[in-house]
Amino acid sequence: MKAKYFVITILFFIGALTVQAQRGERPDPKAQAKTNADTWQKEFSLSDEQRTKVYDLLIKSAEDRTKKMTELRSSGYREGMREAFTKLQAETDKGLKAIFTDAQWVMYEKWKKENPPRRRGRGGN
Repeated sequence: MKAKYFVITILFFIGALTVQAQRGERPDPKAQAKTNADTWQKEFSLSDEQRTKVYDLLIKSAEDRTKKMTELRSSGYREGMREAFTKLQAETDKGLKAIFTDAQWVMYEKWKKENPPRRRGRGGN
């Protein structure tokens, strides 16, 4: 009898983990900023100072984006989300351009074209 309950409990947890994975939980903004800053430091030869500035900018950008998107969702103005996201991304790019050298900016622009953002929740399988 105990084995039966154990198997049912295991199946329940497997099911719960599967549902959570399918929801596409958003990554932690600090972890994502660290990953991007570390990757860009290697890809674009950023100095340690530039990497720190990029990390700080990405954290602020994520916080601003989360705040703005929450405001738009709560107001029911979903149509403005794409426009707001585009504006926030342009502001982030402006900040990055101020941090990067001209050569690094060219590498970043190329990187952006080669690594477009992933779209979530669009259609089914």
